[in-house]
Amino acid sequence: MLNAEARTIALPTGTVRVTVESAAWPLDRLCGFAARNNPKRGFLVVSKVLGRHIPARPQVMRAAVRDLAAQVPADLAGPVMVVGLAETAVCLGQTLHSELRAQTGRDDIAFLHSTRQQVDHPLLCRFEEPHSHASAHLVYRPEGIDLPRTLVVVDDEISTGTTLANLTTALVAEWPQVERIVVATLTDWSGGGAWMARMPRPTTRVRLLAGRLDWTPADSVMPTDLFEGFDTAAASLGRMQDAVNYGRMGTVAVVETMPPALPPILGGEPLRIVGTGEFTWAPFRLAERMAAAGHDVVVQATSRSPARIGGAIGSALMFRDNYDTGVPNYLYNADPADGRTTWICHETPSGSIDPTLIAALDARTVDWKDPS
Repeated sequence: MLNAEARTIALPTGTVRVTVESAAWPLDRLCGFAARNNPKRGFLVVSKVLGRHIPARPQVMRAAVRDLAAQVPADLAGPVMVVGLAETAVCLGQTLHSELRAQTGRDDIAFLHSTRQQVDHPLLCRFEEPHSHASAHLVYRPEGIDLPRTLVVVDDEISTGTTLANLTTALVAEWPQVERIVVATLTDWSGGGAWMARMPRPTTRVRLLAGRLDWTPADSVMPTDLFEGFDTAAASLGRMQDAVNYGRMGTVAVVETMPPALPPILGGEPLRIVGTGEFTWAPFRLAERMAAAGHDVVVQATSRSPARIGGAIGSALMFRDNYDTGVPNYLYNADPADGRTTWICHETPSGSIDPTLIAALDARTVDWKDPS
């Protein structure tokens, strides 16, 4: 473990005071900080190993999750359900699921993620993420999967723990046989973890970094135009027709799927593989395969989260949501001048990617179809 440290980060929206108490990975390797256009919380912890706001090498993403999975207790009562939170922790949760199965050899570990997409499938529950730009989450009922006795809940970071308590309370109401909860996160800023007392079952936590964040908003009120579209994002859920189950409806097996075709690529051409919204696991696996084949590749994903340029956010592209919700989407820190060929991967219909985004990066789209 690394030594404790403290620092102060000034943002246009206020000041973040960071205290790192213990860390398996150093702070600067795990994350940076930025301001965000959100009246509920004016700062953003920007992960460097998540493949979302900052392009990341798939090898680094895998190494971080492998180290996190190694901390999960080996004696969990099965069946185990790994639950990833949309949109940020879908790929993180699914990678943890694959690592737990690989590290333990167990076949009773399933995966499920929350979603903001309405699909034709029975709903298990819904819950709220109060500080989020899009607070409503849906969780669909897995079919053909044994009821879990242990939940492993995965998110990229913890602050107050309120979202975790809301999610697990909703899940345990439907799955009262759950005996134990493990929370796995890259960065845990909750200090002593007072939120754990609100969890519906005995809870342990594993993390790559533990510390505290103290937030002081700026004295001046931010212009209201910064929050344009915030109410729309908070209320909007998408609707998907003929959705393929990449994890929304639950899976025991590690999902492995490739698109019917890939764009042509020159031998030494560096790649940027972009996932869209909640569709991040399959693009990550594509990036891993391309890296294993010797390509220079980074992976990242579009987001509904409205961040401001500055700090860990060097650039921003805004475009139409390919899930057709009317909510603005963003891609951060994707430099068109970096010489990378961009592939934008999506599960939505052909032609759903905004031409503005395609033109900005001179990108090619990769359409995923039902692998069956």
